[in-house]
Amino acid sequence: MDVSTITVVVWNIEADGGRNGERRDVAFDVLAELNPDVVLQQEAKHSRERGGRLLHAAEKRLGLRGFLAAPNPAVDADISTAVYLRPGMFHVAEQKPRAKPWWLHPCHVRAHLGDCPVPLNLVSFHMCSFDADQRLTEAGWMTTLAGPGMVTIAAGDTNSYPRRCEPIALPTWDHVTDRAHMVQRTYVDTEGIRRTDTRPDGVLNDAGYVDLARHGADHIDGVGAAALAATAGFDKPHQGGPQRIDRRYAVGGAAAALEHVEVIDNADVRAASDHALVAFRFHRTRLERVLAQAMSVPCAA
Repeated sequence: MDVSTITVVVWNIEADGGRNGERRDVAFDVLAELNPDVVLQQEAKHSRERGGRLLHAAEKRLGLRGFLAAPNPAVDADISTAVYLRPGMFHVAEQKPRAKPWWLHPCHVRAHLGDCPVPLNLVSFHMCSFDADQRLTEAGWMTTLAGPGMVTIAAGDTNSYPRRCEPIALPTWDHVTDRAHMVQRTYVDTEGIRRTDTRPDGVLNDAGYVDLARHGADHIDGVGAAALAATAGFDKPHQGGPQRIDRRYAVGGAAAALEHVEVIDNADVRAASDHALVAFRFHRTRLERVLAQAMSVPCAA
């Protein structure tokens, strides 16, 4: 293990690999090969069941400590999110039991990186799949972790689109035959015109969050446009086809420590999930420096 870097993996593992682990072994074979220090998982829907059996099996397989979002009995299924951290590298300060205003609760862990006195906020989120206004509210909540003196890395399934133009064109909604999906991924503006929902990305960008894939593509040698590859929608032409809906954000200067971004979409990943996996690597010393500098900034919360 390279202790000079921190590898963070973000992955929406479809239906948590199955209640009985039908695809879970494949998923964790993929993760174990990457030897991550942090995993931000979406759709951890079975990890709380049977005393957290799947959660604890994942901890053992990856050598990480796992946390789940607060239980969510108000929805049809408790589709949790999860954060896994490497013990020894991270010392957990607290897990925030976030609920309102989210449809699916985010998992938010505050942890100290080594001896850094300022905690790093790590958030795994899964924005609402069916309501653009709900997603906008959820993005607004994320701004509460972007205040002065705060350093946050947040990632997950946004169920929406990037605001800036990218190599992948946004869906042409007149050609999308799944009309319910079209409604779920758009909103009606003040003039009554239906628009593609890029608003959550816009809110986060305006609040100071940096899209780490975009940052890698624009500023890191050897990364390029591959960082902006699609992460979902591969077999869904009726819903607009492949799109980059799984995104990673950082605020408080953490993007300056980013070294590499990679979208992994291969046969093993496809066998485990309908989403690609995204791995990004931070330079540990630079990230520690960012956290140390945050001490000198008056904190908002």
